[in-house]
Amino acid sequence: MSVDSHPGTVESLTPVDKQHSYRETLSLGWPHLITCLWFAVLFFYFGNVHIFYSDIWGHVSYGDWMMANQSLPEYDPFLSLAAGVPCIDAAWLSQIIFAKVNGVLGVRGLSHIFALTVFTTHVLFWFAFYLKSGRVGVSTLASFLLVVIASSRIAIIRPEIFGSLCVAILLVIMAWSEKYDVFKSGLLQTDELKNPLKQGRKTPVALLFSLYLGIPLVFLAWANLHGSFVVGLAILGLQFLGRVIEVGWRTRSLVQICTDKWVRRWLVVTELSVCGALLNPYHIDLFINSLTFPRNPNLKDVLEWEPLEFRDAEGIWFSVAWVLMLVLYRHSRERVRTADVLRVGLLSLAVIVGVRMIGWFSVVFVYAMVPHLANVLPRMGRESRGVEIDSPQKIPFWAKKSPVITAFCVLILWFGFAFSNITTPLFGGTPRQLDKVYSEGTPRKLTEFLKAHPPEGQVWNPQWWGDWLVWDGPAGMNVFMTTNAVHLAPPRVWKDYLGIARASRGWQSVAEKYNVSTFVVHKEKQVKLDEEVRRLKGFKVVYEDDLSVVVSREPELISAAKKTGSKQEVKAIESDQLEADQVEADQVEADQEVQP
Repeated sequence: MSVDSHPGTVESLTPVDKQHSYRETLSLGWPHLITCLWFAVLFFYFGNVHIFYSDIWGHVSYGDWMMANQSLPEYDPFLSLAAGVPCIDAAWLSQIIFAKVNGVLGVRGLSHIFALTVFTTHVLFWFAFYLKSGRVGVSTLASFLLVVIASSRIAIIRPEIFGSLCVAILLVIMAWSEKYDVFKSGLLQTDELKNPLKQGRKTPVALLFSLYLGIPLVFLAWANLHGSFVVGLAILGLQFLGRVIEVGWRTRSLVQICTDKWVRRWLVVTELSVCGALLNPYHIDLFINSLTFPRNPNLKDVLEWEPLEFRDAEGIWFSVAWVLMLVLYRHSRERVRTADVLRVGLLSLAVIVGVRMIGWFSVVFVYAMVPHLANVLPRMGRESRGVEIDSPQKIPFWAKKSPVITAFCVLILWFGFAFSNITTPLFGGTPRQLDKVYSEGTPRKLTEFLKAHPPEGQVWNPQWWGDWLVWDGPAGMNVFMTTNAVHLAPPRVWKDYLGIARASRGWQSVAEKYNVSTFVVHKEKQVKLDEEVRRLKGFKVVYEDDLSVVVSREPELISAAKKTGSKQEVKAIESDQLEADQVEADQVEADQEVQP
């Protein structure tokens, strides 16, 4: 660009300048290439996740029931043993979404909505990290760290995925607000006040709309999608409390706290968000249920609600996260925000009490660590090369940009999009086979038998198969336990279920008390019970495959099994005869070839 002799006038760009400007605009660097590769891998992975045989099918069944009855369930509609126990369905809107998607697109649609929702969530997380750090590479590293810490939670298809999407939107708005959340008091001597570029900046109108309208609307949806909205309210409330502590600590003045602009803003936003969350069918009862839910005595026997074990994968990554946090806080020159410390501390306690909270901990942990990663990593890189921190240096290889890298970025994104199971049908490809959509342990053959020969009486079943049996089994089958109803079952019923599942002493008497006429047993996970039910008097094995065994005393199931067994025997005899005839024919032909 050249300057004219007349002040205030600028000549137009020359062709060379334009070419250089376009080249700079279209050039991307190695961090962008790795980011594109990372998101292409995520998109491909989420599109290939199998649908687990557990509680997702209970949620779809709930959604179908609500659409058929045009009302919310007062009691569990599929578990007779939980009759009379009030049901607060915290995920009713998610269940209707699942049911509608399944009704229109089938099982593949459930896989697609999971992939799109979770992928969008991680893109938003990355954007929130970028707003906090301003560095593409650091944001991608943070995204990777988030996935690693929460690896035990990211592949589960359940209403929780919509809660994760809501918290991602919340963090984007909060990260955006932190660019303007600075101290304006004359009593404070902060880095923001020393920087003239940051003094007097007005908060954008779009950000104010996002704060006062966007966040409350997020909680309005969140409270009807999943009970984890209370975690979001805690994240938001601690943002307000952290700001109060920071202003109070630096000013020692209650007046300064009350007059601080962002203290008032976060207070109002939190209040509006609570009001938005109250707009649900259960009102304040939903808050009470969500807060007391982890204290349900039945959940202490459920694996994901057990306390953290430091020798497990979650415990190892939790420990690594804390070590990383201490190292970053030791070497970072970035200001430590009080709200981040409060959030990490609260969610750490939650993880220790119940390992299921590791997913929410990973979110607030990485969100808190991003600015410190952006501060420490570049300095470590310069120090490792022997370059002084404040001295000028050449552009390192890592920071160089080129249109060639841009072309590779586009190519990677295209391959990630084109080869995903979600988009393959758009290009005329074959949709993913249903055998690859369902998880390997889904008892599909079992429910085919049960639909052909439905049990009439009480069925005992593994809790983790209960939702699938309700969904894919015969209509009205009286299952013993489901995953979704663990918290609704009376404690006595839950203990009796565990006693039968473990084949504890006296389990036959317990089963007789419930008049169990049919047992469905997982052969691999319930070896002892499998051995015991086969020896029950009056019971016969009516069905068996590699995964499950069905033992019943119902005459119709026994007679049906005998007919099925006789047919199979006839087919086996015919098959053996055909094989023997073929062997004999081959032998005759061989003898004829040997003769001269």
